[in-house]
Amino acid sequence: MNKSESEIWKAHPDFEKLEVSTFGRVRTLDKMVSSEKGTYFKKGRIRKQHEDIGGYLKIGFGVNGKCVNKFVHRLVAQAFIPNQNDLPQINHKDSDRTNNNVSNLEWCTASYNQKYREKYGISNTESQGHPVFAINLDTMEVSRFRSQGEASRTLGINLGNINSVIKGKRKQAGNYCFVNDDGHAVIKFKDDKRILTEDEK
Repeated sequence: MNKSESEIWKAHPDFEKLEVSTFGRVRTLDKMVSSEKGTYFKKGRIRKQHEDIGGYLKIGFGVNGKCVNKFVHRLVAQAFIPNQNDLPQINHKDSDRTNNNVSNLEWCTASYNQKYREKYGISNTESQGHPVFAINLDTMEVSRFRSQGEASRTLGINLGNINSVIKGKRKQAGNYCFVNDDGHAVIKFKDDKRILTEDEK
């Protein structure tokens, strides 16, 4: 983000109570809310963004009483970048999926997006998630998968549970322990079969 730039806010074309900025931020507008107890003023606010498994930022907000989740880069592109050729995907020019400044985004075809990632950023295979190790806690056999999704499909284990193990929220899933393969991980086994990872020195 260039500090000399001025942040510009614009209403999203599809969500009238949502504004998007050129810096990749999203906020709700001030509004009057009616309830059984009367009508009150609800101030708009910047929405908190969450990173999904693939590394993209998403936000959740209410639409007609329902909660919807949208990718921030798509909201920004829809608000600021004309898409006259009705292109289906959005490319991050610097390959950083968390950089949703409007100057870093461009509409593109699926083919262009894949080739760009392979040339300048991560590969299409890696775009589905980071490679992971799966350790069978009965046999101590270690298997490597190209992504959490591939591990989930191959082992028949819920993807969310695998992700929770990697984040340290669960000790295991389906009698497996999972750790990211970041190219530096060292897997060590203790007597109680807990797995530790550390960087190689």
